[in-house]
Amino acid sequence: MQAVFRFNHVNWALADQAMVSGVNFLTSVLVARFLGIEEFGLFSLIWVAVLFFSSFQMSIIVSPMMSIAPKQDDKNLSFYYGSVFAQQLIFSVLSVVSIVVGVEFGRYFFPEWNIGELLLPLVVVTFFFQLQDFLRRLFFVQGRQVAAFVNDAISYLMQLILLIYINTLGLLNTELVLWVIAITSLIAVFIGFIVCDKINISYDMFIDTAKRHWNVSKWLTGSALLQWLSGNLFIVVAASLLGVVAIGALKAAQSIMGITHILFQGLENIVPITASHYLHESGKRSMAGYLGKVTIWGGGATLVLALLVSAFPGHLLMVVFGDEYQDYGYVLRWYALIYLIAFIALPLRMGLRSMEKTYPLFIAYALMAFFSILSAKWLVQAFGLHGVLIGLLMTGVIFFATLSFFIKRIYNNYIEN
Repeated sequence: MQAVFRFNHVNWALADQAMVSGVNFLTSVLVARFLGIEEFGLFSLIWVAVLFFSSFQMSIIVSPMMSIAPKQDDKNLSFYYGSVFAQQLIFSVLSVVSIVVGVEFGRYFFPEWNIGELLLPLVVVTFFFQLQDFLRRLFFVQGRQVAAFVNDAISYLMQLILLIYINTLGLLNTELVLWVIAITSLIAVFIGFIVCDKINISYDMFIDTAKRHWNVSKWLTGSALLQWLSGNLFIVVAASLLGVVAIGALKAAQSIMGITHILFQGLENIVPITASHYLHESGKRSMAGYLGKVTIWGGGATLVLALLVSAFPGHLLMVVFGDEYQDYGYVLRWYALIYLIAFIALPLRMGLRSMEKTYPLFIAYALMAFFSILSAKWLVQAFGLHGVLIGLLMTGVIFFATLSFFIKRIYNNYIEN
């Protein structure tokens, strides 16, 4: 397991996330620029459903795996990974069932969105997108950063090439975008299983792993639901009150700041594993020192980017997405501040996960969701898009303040015990 923590794994993690985030950004540009702001808003709204289940996958499967796997004995690893994979399959099937139910409800309550015809590609993309994401995380946990990079390259670069080709034929639409993502994820999953290390499944190990994962994820699972409500409730309310054009503007600005996902998600693949290693091998002070360095360097990089995109936001949106986005420069300035606050809270969240103390995350997300439920409709009705952005900013502030309140006490208790 020592190889997992050599510093060159950071370069592979960031390179991998740069590729993934880059393809996601270019996919957004293709849809937004060539299908228009309304179709881009519809695609973004549908993709929220995929990300909804991915957030639960992260909480129930991936986050516990990243914190617990580095603490396993080598002789148990193959059985542990087999147990986690079985959990992933069960979760993916349940996600598909939930998607079907959700689309049927959407048909009834929002018939103007015409999402019924997208049910099949949405189901397929949800299933294989999750499996591909699980494999990439598994490779990172196993210290196989090159394998993770290659698997993502198969999925994401192939996706980009196909989308560009389809666009040159003049056939690009939301349904085909979903099918391309689904098919390339399927190919990556098939190849990933061929090169994956051997895994074993034991019923007893499955039960033990499920119980330990639940001890970590029981707060994270509730947190995932509350987190989705706290952020996406504003998006859903905006869609119902302002229309999908508003969603297109929001997602275009968010895509620009999505460049930071290279850093955010790259660290997500590395920091929990490394922090758990420091905690297990060297103690809590080493872990705290490591997380402090992450905060300084990552926060500085995020601040520089936020200042750059805030200089000429309308022009930047016009150049990237087209003329119809130019008037939404103020949205990009809001997102620059929102993302800066989001990063500052990131090391706090990862430190709590490494200590397997996740209830403060639940409390933070509960406060965010409570605020969102109370204020979303009023803010959007009163201030339009500005109200959406005020709400997103306030949820970020609530999250950071709550974790800051809890983490010092938890850390001190951890030292005493």
